[in-house]
Amino acid sequence: MSGYANGANLGQVSLHDWAAYEDAASDDNWTVKEGYGTLVTSHAAGVAVRLSTPVTRIDHTGHCLKLNTPAGTIEADHVIVCVPTTVLATAQIVFDPPLADKHAAAADLPLGLADKVFLHVDRPEWPSDAHLIGNPYSACTASHRLSPFGWPIVESFFGGDCAEMLEDRDAAQFAIDELVGLLGTGWRDRFTPLAATRWRHEPYIGGSYSHALVGKAAQRTVLAAPVDGRIHFAGEACHAFDFSTAHGAYETGIAAARAIIGDAAPIA
Repeated sequence: MSGYANGANLGQVSLHDWAAYEDAASDDNWTVKEGYGTLVTSHAAGVAVRLSTPVTRIDHTGHCLKLNTPAGTIEADHVIVCVPTTVLATAQIVFDPPLADKHAAAADLPLGLADKVFLHVDRPEWPSDAHLIGNPYSACTASHRLSPFGWPIVESFFGGDCAEMLEDRDAAQFAIDELVGLLGTGWRDRFTPLAATRWRHEPYIGGSYSHALVGKAAQRTVLAAPVDGRIHFAGEACHAFDFSTAHGAYETGIAAARAIIGDAAPIA
């Protein structure tokens, strides 16, 4: 369970961090039929967005912030830094003057690994959104979601050490083998691999979602704290209890934006 929820086994996870997440958990997490990409782009409709322009340096020595990018220097009064913890931990964004506590906090909140494999299934014989566990007695097994939204698809989910192990193996074949073991040999030719995630290899990401290392749960507060009221931090790793979720990331972004708007609002 920890592999799915944290992307890492319990030996690598702060139990205080895990308890905060568990206390806040509910059944109100839903997948998006149109996909997260559609959700994000629709939500940002009308907003000027520039892609492929990574910020590599944030100079906050002067009154105006200066952000170095391949397209030139951007000047701003405020900035919201919303990046995976791997980006900060490895100093892919340099702060001038340095923010050593931010890099340290990010390193203490590493990204675990959780990947998915998607299979097409010929003539599914189950209801929509059914579910199977490959082998509940094995540390390496998949959680198989059958026919999400009624589609002829199986979504197989691997987490933690199992996902790490399958980095160098054919995860789709592993999923098919598990399903055939559960459903019978006649199913083997009915599964066709469609796609698979490989979050560890995504540029500027390098993992799935954050977990606090043992004894490091308080680092979420350190990472989330603004600097000089000008540099704000957001993202799932900054949330006190809804970390590793899209809605947790969203809430921290809204909070950062409101802090900026409130700071910039004229005094009545």
